[in-house]
This record gives sequence, C-alpha cells and structure tokens, in this order.
Amino acid sequence: MKHWMSLALALTVFSNAWSSPLQENVVEEVLYHDFQEKIDSGKGFNHFLSFTPQEQTLFVDALWDLTEDNNSSALKLLDEMDPFHYVLTDQLRVAILKMKYRQVSRLPGLLEAELLSVLLIPAVDIRLIYTIAAYEEELLKAGHQEIIDRAKNHPEYFDIAAEEVKAEEVSTAVIADLFHHTPDVTTYMNGEYVKSIKLFMFCRDNRLYPCLMVMKDIHGEVVRNEDGTIWTNPALASSARGIPSYSRNGNTPAGVLTIDSVMPSADQQLSFGKFRRMILNFIPKSSNEMLMKKLLPESSHLSEWWKPAVVARDIGRNLLRIHGTGKINKDPSTPYFPFMRTSGCIAQRENTYGSAIYKDQRELLDDVMRAMDMAPKYSNEVSIKGLLYIVDLDDENAAVSARDLALRGIE
Repeated sequence: MKHWMSLALALTVFSNAWSSPLQENVVEEVLYHDFQEKIDSGKGFNHFLSFTPQEQTLFVDALWDLTEDNNSSALKLLDEMDPFHYVLTDQLRVAILKMKYRQVSRLPGLLEAELLSVLLIPAVDIRLIYTIAAYEEELLKAGHQEIIDRAKNHPEYFDIAAEEVKAEEVSTAVIADLFHHTPDVTTYMNGEYVKSIKLFMFCRDNRLYPCLMVMKDIHGEVVRNEDGTIWTNPALASSARGIPSYSRNGNTPAGVLTIDSVMPSADQQLSFGKFRRMILNFIPKSSNEMLMKKLLPESSHLSEWWKPAVVARDIGRNLLRIHGTGKINKDPSTPYFPFMRTSGCIAQRENTYGSAIYKDQRELLDDVMRAMDMAPKYSNEVSIKGLLYIVDLDDENAAVSARDLALRGIE
C-alpha cells in the first residue's frame, strides 16, 4: 500500500507535529499504516530501539490489528519481539497479544514483577489501570490474580466495569437541554470552535442499529431541509468485532468529540470510500474534566452518558474518523444494512444497492460546509470544524428515527 508521506518523512516531523490537530492526525495515521506495511513485509523492527513513547504505542496498535487479522508476518514478529524497552502499558499489551494468539501461558516474569511493584504506587498511569481492567479475563485465566487485586486498589479500575453495565436511560430533559442549550464555546480552547458546527448523533445501546445525526450551523441555528423539516443523516457507530468502546477497535464511544478537518486525500478507498474522511479527536484531559464540561449544559454534568469517550481517550484509543466505504454489505438481513461496520469509526452508507445509490459521506461533507457558510467544494473541506455529541438514547432494537428525536423535543 502506498501513502502520500513516507515513514522517514513522518518520523522527521513527528517530534513537532503535535502543535496542530490536523498535522498530528495525519502523521499519526501515516505512521500507523507505515508500521503495518513494515510488519507485513516481514522486515521486523528490532533496530527501532529509539522509538518515542508515541511511536511505540502506534507500533503496538499496528501489530495488534494485524495480529487480530491473523497476519502471518505479525504473528511471527510477535513470537520474536521482546518489547522490554517499551513503556509498561505497551509491554503489557504485547504480552496480552501473546497470551491471546500465541498460546503463551503467563506474562514474562520481569513484566509481572514490575507490574506488581508499580501497582503499589498511589498514582499510577490510568492507561495501565484501564488496560488491566479491560483484559481482566485474560489475566485471570493466566493466573495473575495478584495483579488484578492490586489494580483494583485504584478506583479507576471500576470505570471499565461500569461500562459493562447498562447505563441509566438519558432523560428527555437532559437530551433536549443538550440540543437546545449547548454552552457558548467562546472560552473553550481560546475560541477555536466558535465558528464551527455542532453535530448531534443519537444512537441505541445496541450499536447494531443505525444512529441518526442532526446539526446546528455556525450561527447556532438548527439545520433544516428546504421544506422546513429537520436535516438528518443516518450513520453507524458499530464495531465489526462486536466489542465495547473501551477496547481497541470497539464501538465509537458515546460522549463529546471534536471534528478537526479531513484527511489530505481519499486514499484506501476500499476501507474508507471515495470521499475524504473527517477527523475526530477526544476532548483533552483536564482536572475534573472541566474542559469537557465547558461543552455541556449543567444538566449533563452529573450524567454518565458522555463518560465512555473519557474512558476511551484514557485507554489510548485513536484514529477515529467519519468515513464511507468501498465494501458492500451482502447480507440484507443485518440490522444495519446497507451500512458496513468498522474498526470503531462512524460509518456512512456508500455504493449502489439495487436502484439506490448511496454517497452519504459526500452529502455530509457538503452539508457541513454549507452550515459553515462555505461553498461545498473540495478546497473548503480542510476548513471543516465542529463538535460532535454522541448520545445512546435507550435499549430499543431499532434504527433511530426522526420521530424518536421529536419525542425528545428535537424537530
């Protein structure tokens, strides 16, 4: 697979890329795919002992995804590599992969000892605690009860367990307040999102059923069709692996995300479709999530609906996008037909199904540009900016409809 930026160039700019959200996302994705190419080529990476922590994590991400796809080169590398020089959480992730896919019975002794020692420290990297909690079953099966017990002394551990329990249904009042009274964002990130749109995506707890988007323009007005009805856009936020949002490649997490431009080109069209994919980012971590709360009305502050995105952020999920697909859903019996499930991104319908021709990503890009008072043209796509609110409404097993929203005061 060819990419518009080489690995060498990406590595050159990596150290100063994090000042720009767009550049950060571009470099991150390029590195990830180049790591996958290198792994798939069978060349290995034992000489990359000087990986930065960010590069280590992206490398393990690439290895993880290829291993789950049963890639022979990834499995061979997994057998050979010793990530002793990696940060502790990524050492653990590699060890979990070996236990899951290479019949390794336990964690390496040195890693086990280091984990037991680190877990005695009062303040431990939350990503490590979440990773242990997320893979509790694998660790217990391998006989690491003591690691689990020590991890449970950290209250964050139970955030993962809370994700497994059905959350209390979000009240109509909270949903209506969120949509109609989202706060002024003038003070958020120095006003970076003042002249941006707000997308609201309402889903079911069961993500096999499509969600529905509505939008507010840069003036705070509800976007409507020419006939005055509310603008809507169907979407799917379902993991192809059927796993929760705190897991890598899990469902798109509920909560608040930022929309920060588009990827430079519509490459990898089989996976992502003919049109450029929109970049999603987590709200940065802050004390008591005060940055997050700046984007929420007070009625949501004590609610739980937005917390999955916080957990997903802190466990290290990345590369979230809104995109189409070049793949065809050949099973009309699926509850999400004709959508295709993804590796955790938000999916748009695409391709031809009988007499229906779908190009939802193209329409979404154009409608967002119009809502930003821009002409819907290719050169303006890079200026797309916004906030995305993802809310799981209830446990009904049906696609979210405009009527569902009208019942909650959104029409």
